[in-house]
Amino acid sequence: MSVITGCGATMRLTAFASEQAGTAAIVDSGSTNTAGFRILVQRSGEAEQTQTPRRYGPQTASKARKRQLPRALVDRFYSDLDAAKPFSALPEQHCMKSASFGTTLSIEFAGEKTPDLNCGDGGDSKLQAIIRDATEIIKLFSPSEGSAPSKPE
Repeated sequence: MSVITGCGATMRLTAFASEQAGTAAIVDSGSTNTAGFRILVQRSGEAEQTQTPRRYGPQTASKARKRQLPRALVDRFYSDLDAAKPFSALPEQHCMKSASFGTTLSIEFAGEKTPDLNCGDGGDSKLQAIIRDATEIIKLFSPSEGSAPSKPE
């Protein structure tokens, strides 16, 4: 019997368990000056957002926020993710970003990771659908009604 120790091993096991359960994660990297976030979306519609710390500066503790997402949104989200596989075939757009405020937004699902969704869809309908779904889910976790978490450009 082997024993796994260390934070990295625990994180890999958590990611493996999420992948096996079919959970998708919307991940905002955060930046030097802004905290990021991770929203785990289960097929059941249960979703949990956790904040990731800023890269530098004072760290603030935050607790996870949970929401039950609308069934239609969850079904469309997973359908769009399945249709977009393999993610490596999606066009990777490149965009200019501030060194201090630039973040990346991606979706991790079934062992794959999308290109940076903050850089647009490049005219690809599959990527456009994923961006739309992720934006709607993020808005449901916004501190103020109907607006996405604000980020400096």
